[in-house]
Amino acid sequence: MCLLKVYVVDEAAGKKLIARDVAFIFKEDGTVKLRNIEFEETTLTNVDIISIDALSSILLLKEREK
Repeated sequence: MCLLKVYVVDEAAGKKLIARDVAFIFKEDGTVKLRNIEFEETTLTNVDIISIDALSSILLLKEREK
């Protein structure tokens, strides 16, 4: 099964793994909600989606400029 690994990209620190085995992604009211196959949910604020790589099963996020 190809589920996503989710990273937040930081120019100084590189990529930081935030979640794995993500099956659902919801964007609402300025947040991105990630839900894994066990229905555990992670909510992130002030992030934008950079890319979704289905072949490598990777979702990249970036913090918004403050």
